[in-house]
Amino acid sequence: MSDASRCPEVDFDHHSPEFNADADGAWRRLRETSPVAWSEHHGGFWVVADYEGNHEVLKHHEVFTSERWPVDDGWGTSFIPKSVQGGITLPLEVDPPDHIAVRQLLNPLLSPAASEAMRPRVTHWTTKHIDAVIEAGECDLLYDITSPVPAHITLEWLGYPLEHAETTSSAFHDMLGYAPGTEGFDRGFENIGKTFEILVDTIAARRAEPRDDVISSLMTQELFGEPVDDDTILNMCIVLVGGGVDTTTSLTSSALVHLDRDRELRRRLVAEPELLGPATEEFLRMYPPLATIARTARQDTELRGCPVSAGDRVLVSRHSANFDAGQFENPDEFVADRFPNRHVSFGLGVHRCVGSHLARLMFREMLTQILERMPDYEIDQSALAPYPDRGFAQGWVRLPARFTPGSGGLA
Repeated sequence: MSDASRCPEVDFDHHSPEFNADADGAWRRLRETSPVAWSEHHGGFWVVADYEGNHEVLKHHEVFTSERWPVDDGWGTSFIPKSVQGGITLPLEVDPPDHIAVRQLLNPLLSPAASEAMRPRVTHWTTKHIDAVIEAGECDLLYDITSPVPAHITLEWLGYPLEHAETTSSAFHDMLGYAPGTEGFDRGFENIGKTFEILVDTIAARRAEPRDDVISSLMTQELFGEPVDDDTILNMCIVLVGGGVDTTTSLTSSALVHLDRDRELRRRLVAEPELLGPATEEFLRMYPPLATIARTARQDTELRGCPVSAGDRVLVSRHSANFDAGQFENPDEFVADRFPNRHVSFGLGVHRCVGSHLARLMFREMLTQILERMPDYEIDQSALAPYPDRGFAQGWVRLPARFTPGSGGLA
């Protein structure tokens, strides 16, 4: 237990039913009364709810590490509580200088220019999945569009066999959208296992017969002076799939729910498509898919006046930071053209999301086509349910909707 005598101790558990019943209210109370506080739950941890505190933790990896420190005991440390994770996830669980070497492999693949080069495929997969439902006049916006579109784009880019794309996309969503012990969670868990097996087989196939895809490209690179081995490629692919699939799904789904409830904003975006650029940042601010991330203190330090000891676990809330009134005027209000908009939804510092450019591109294309092709969609609000545990990720389980039938867009 850390010495929290100079700071408040709070009864805070971001996985509890009480928290999930009013997550926004829980974060607001912390920001207003205890922006940095100690909680005894889950073995004890510091919780950081304000914008300044997020910056201090996330931008100082030398003090607040992402690594499994002081030893690697097989438990992933990106979450509180820790999770059984096996091999170290790259680049999430390494800090500089090793982190720099890993990012040098990924940055060229997901740079602004590389992401822009993928625009035709982003348009293709968005059009294809909307075509599949547009004539029916009804669909589940999540399972039919916002989940399979990012999955097909990401997996095609990797070189993953696309006949398994929807199984993989639904697997990641089901693991977040359903509580452990339910049929949906068990289905997702089983399909995650299948995804790993398919990745192993795909990597072996690319060793035998390279193609024009990311997996084959990684096989031609070096890491720490050695050729990138298959286990490392598998590890990186798991991170890229997990980061590229349900996160963009969550953001897009949350935006669609918001626009279903705010029809005036929807009409404005239809009439002023150029507004979608700044509005994208506001959707990101209000609905960051990954609400929290954890770090470990490498040394004794002080955080906003609180004495943090080496080995203490620290939880920062991107979601809460994005609603800090000290940084954002009227933070609870959606301001489509908010500027500046320095949200932290993609993280900060060296671990800032490598796929942010592609994520924005996918989000804008899906939202643009839905607003153009099904502008009068109406979500069945009675069927809406948020993720059962909003302590790490946030989103919606399903989005059944009706709209005026249209015609296909692909020749």
